[in-house]
Amino acid sequence: MGKRIPTEIDKFLGLNDNDKNLNLKLGEASVCNNFRITDDYKLEKIEGYDDLFDSLGVHDVKGTWYGKISGTYYFLFACNGNIYTQDITDDAATPTSIGLVVDDITSFLGFGTAVYIINGNQYYKWDNTGDIELVTGYIPLVFTATPPLGGGTANELNNLLTGKKHQTFSADGTSTVYYIAESAVDSIDSVTVGGILYAETVDYTVDLTLGTVDFSTASTPSIPTLGTNNIDIYWSKGVGSRDEVYENYYFQTFGGKNDTRVLVYGDGSNRYHYTGLANGVPSAEYFPSTYYRDIGSSEYSITSLIRQYDTLVIFKENESWYSNYDPLEDGDGNIVPDFPTYPLNDTKGNVAPGQVQLIDNDPFSIMEGIYQWRSTQIRDERNATYISDRVQDTLDDFTLSNAITVDWEKRAEYWLAIDNDIVAYNYRNNTFTTFTLASTPTSFIVVNDEMYFGTTLGQIMKFDTDELTFNGTAISASWEMGMYDVDAEWKLKYLNKVWISLKPEARSEIDIYWETNRDGISDTPITINYNLADFGNTDYSDYSFATNYNAQPFMKKLKAKKFVYFKLILKSESTTDRATVLSINFQPRIGGDSKW
Repeated sequence: MGKRIPTEIDKFLGLNDNDKNLNLKLGEASVCNNFRITDDYKLEKIEGYDDLFDSLGVHDVKGTWYGKISGTYYFLFACNGNIYTQDITDDAATPTSIGLVVDDITSFLGFGTAVYIINGNQYYKWDNTGDIELVTGYIPLVFTATPPLGGGTANELNNLLTGKKHQTFSADGTSTVYYIAESAVDSIDSVTVGGILYAETVDYTVDLTLGTVDFSTASTPSIPTLGTNNIDIYWSKGVGSRDEVYENYYFQTFGGKNDTRVLVYGDGSNRYHYTGLANGVPSAEYFPSTYYRDIGSSEYSITSLIRQYDTLVIFKENESWYSNYDPLEDGDGNIVPDFPTYPLNDTKGNVAPGQVQLIDNDPFSIMEGIYQWRSTQIRDERNATYISDRVQDTLDDFTLSNAITVDWEKRAEYWLAIDNDIVAYNYRNNTFTTFTLASTPTSFIVVNDEMYFGTTLGQIMKFDTDELTFNGTAISASWEMGMYDVDAEWKLKYLNKVWISLKPEARSEIDIYWETNRDGISDTPITINYNLADFGNTDYSDYSFATNYNAQPFMKKLKAKKFVYFKLILKSESTTDRATVLSINFQPRIGGDSKW
């Protein structure tokens, strides 16, 4: 008898698809699909998911959001040209539309007392009363302390979202005609004197061409009394430059050490716009006309903005930059926000719009692979750490610019999805796996540590450890070790036993196959069941009626002989059983020299 070589795998190291079968470490897998690697390196079949409601039809869910408005939490999603609310705590609840929108990629931002909605075409808000409404925009006070003939102290800039603005005047007690800051205006909307709203033709007349308000030609003329900022005139000219805001798809909040500014980006350009303070208060409805930044060459667009500590990291398709918040004081004593911007990396960026994730305070971006940004303060290409080399062969099959991503912090998993294929990275134990879902995700969201996703069939799905299927479809999980030569490539081997240790569960099952270079893959699996007494779902023929709740190693016989290379294959396709593998043990016997 030849020497037996004890071989144990009790630390599963996830997927390494670079060498496919050869040169893998024990514990690495050439295939690891629909199994996750737990934090303690065990092999666990992924949980299933179920839908929250019946399908809304063949329509992509374009975006999801969960947050608090006026003390109440809401779940919102966009689908088929509607914004819906959904009670995710009630299995019988159905979606309720709160308004129509263009059916396009949709982002949500909870800010102040409302949630804001942008989709490349429109800009809406919802404050949980009635339906969504278009954001009309804050009306800026452009000049103060203005003499009757015009001028005054510059105060706030025009708002891109509106053509409306207002101006305060200090009456001199004798003048009857007051000149606003613009001529050829569309309308004078209101005039207030000493806090009293005046009526046109009764208290004043207007000349839209000259941009004047005349108090002497009204039916009841009067001269405004002496005062400081005691006349307030509102007017409209045009509708602003709303498209400069509307055409964006994504939000980011930033303001140095706080999030007082709302940034919008994603219109296909190298520009982002940011908000100002509306009468000193942070607002998502005030985009001053000059509050924007052009980043690098216009040839490449901004794809993601992410806040890291008190720094804004700016990703383009081919490069990256960083910015700080450094407000300035203008000549009138006004605080002007400023975002000085510096190059970070000349060759590494992000190709998937809006998909950079901040994980443990490190941005994760996507280019030809996945990059973790460990530093953003020094211009040094080494700060972009390439982490996806073990799954690059899989990623090469993806169009990464179409990827959607999510951080499932509870699981310490970063997911990158293309269609229904997912590459998952466990950033606590540095392992990769893949998942293949029965549904195609279009948007992910994590709510109270639980993962939800929208689909191409107008559904919202929720992952749940109590679910054993993908919304009724069997979960096909497979794990394959690499071809193993027992460190004796020139020798023939023989193997007739394998021990598999399973985690005890109410119902647990795994199928074992094997493959050699001589015989290919075995035709019939060896099945292991380890079922505890759970009388809610009982098939008495499955039970051993053992009372030991500890992990249990099972020995199974197999026939593999005269091979040089060998691999084990584990599969689980059950719709009623879980599968968590704790360890694998086998003892190949070394024979004579291989003559192949």
